[in-house]
Amino acid sequence: MKPSAPTQAKRPGRTIPVVDDDALILHCIRRTLEQANYVVLTSPSGDQAWTVIERGDASADLVLADIVMPGSIDGLTLAAKIRKREPKLRVLFMTGAVLEDSEYLAEITRNRLVLRKPFSPKQLIDFIDANFLLRSQAQICSDPNRPVEGYSI
Repeated sequence: MKPSAPTQAKRPGRTIPVVDDDALILHCIRRTLEQANYVVLTSPSGDQAWTVIERGDASADLVLADIVMPGSIDGLTLAAKIRKREPKLRVLFMTGAVLEDSEYLAEITRNRLVLRKPFSPKQLIDFIDANFLLRSQAQICSDPNRPVEGYSI
């Protein structure tokens, strides 16, 4: 049986910083995620988001960042900085830009870490929920002492 995505009852308390330079997109994402019972922190730039993360002003369960943003820190640079500081914090990306080919972009696309704009509220929720589900499954699989359901020794 395939596990279902998290329901609203399983979402309370999960905090998602969202980073995008487009105020309208930021507002729509915040509204959509809050209606799905996520706690949302918004930043209009990678620079501002990094300041908040670096100071430790808020804990996050996952970060959603636009790839292309003005300023000294775009989404990919933000993700690299986060990875150095908090290696277990997952960063997901969104973009409406046509990007140059690169190994890293191919990898994040292959690993389903990129949501292409424009997207619907349902696509956004499904994208976030699926990544929380993948993360929880990875944690279960990485614990060698955790018994696997349905199997006994």
